[in-house]
Amino acid sequence: MIKRCFNRIYSPQPCNTGRQFELDVFRFILIYRLAVVHVFVDASPPAALDTLGVPYYFDSIVGGVIGAPRFMIMMGIGLAYSTHSAPQLLFKRGLKLGAVGLLLNVFRYLIPSFIGYWITGDAAHYLKPLPYLFFGNDILQFAALAMLLMALLLYLKLTPGKIFLIALGLSILGTIFRSVDCQNTVLNIVLSHFVGVETVSGEPFIYSDFPLITWFIFYAFGYIFGHFYRHIKDKKAFYLLVSPICLVIAVAFCTWEIVGGFGMMMGEGDNVFYHMHTIEAFICIIACVGTLIVSYALSLVIPASWRKPITMVSRNVNAIYCIHWVLVWWTVDLALYCIKGDPYLSPLPAYLLGLVLSIVSMLLAHAWSQFKIKLKRKKGYEKKG
Repeated sequence: MIKRCFNRIYSPQPCNTGRQFELDVFRFILIYRLAVVHVFVDASPPAALDTLGVPYYFDSIVGGVIGAPRFMIMMGIGLAYSTHSAPQLLFKRGLKLGAVGLLLNVFRYLIPSFIGYWITGDAAHYLKPLPYLFFGNDILQFAALAMLLMALLLYLKLTPGKIFLIALGLSILGTIFRSVDCQNTVLNIVLSHFVGVETVSGEPFIYSDFPLITWFIFYAFGYIFGHFYRHIKDKKAFYLLVSPICLVIAVAFCTWEIVGGFGMMMGEGDNVFYHMHTIEAFICIIACVGTLIVSYALSLVIPASWRKPITMVSRNVNAIYCIHWVLVWWTVDLALYCIKGDPYLSPLPAYLLGLVLSIVSMLLAHAWSQFKIKLKRKKGYEKKG
């Protein structure tokens, strides 16, 4: 029976080789929630993020289990579909993305922190955490390192299966070596890009957001899943057979962790989401595959007039990510803090602010994309002339 179901779904030859609209819908859902999640993270008291409620939901669930891991998985799927996946090109993309990450931190952290300190004189809020914030490992830093590592693995001509096994081994190492403290701020910041760091002494408090050995498994899974997805000949059968099972498993596991008050995905402190163990990583993967059915169903009913804007947003994910973070930080951590002495908002204003910033980010990213296209055409004309 299993073999019959597999043969119904899988084609020996690739049959989905262009852009897959349901994946664009999936990215769109992720992207529009970016500003909402990060407004809640920055504009909610820490206690609210640790207690069941709206801020906890947006932080730990929308921004957690069904949030960040999906971006890495989609990144891997994109690589599997890309026609520019040569190791040399991927290596260059990794270096470029790392530079973009540093540039983002100049406008997201460095400049507003100095402005905030100049206005308020609050060094503890604006200057003390700045070295960690500026040099820490956010998604762009992780993505840059993941691309460099993937470029190496592809250069060695490893198959998607072998790459995933290496990622699995790294995840297990990440499970073993987590919450490391070198007792040195500089070493902790450097190491945090690779291993789960969580300081128990010294200032500022440091923990790894996206350590490479813990999170590379999502990129690797996306890569192998993308290769498999190219061969799916009956998407409806795939989603009806696979996604419900994945959803049941993911919901049951996450509910168990929330109700039990333990585990890494739903905990704080030593059990931070970013240092999840391998089993929890698989739960995030299962949750991603399970919820893809929603994007697939939406892709079937979305009007034709909406397809182009959704695809545009999906294409501009990096620009939207950078723009939304600058808007969130300048609005919440600079403007609100300077005006009222703290950045905190109640849930409804936080959601509405996040939604507005999300829309503005998409529009600005589209304008930036159009500007680059026009600039490229102009250079092309000048070269021909």
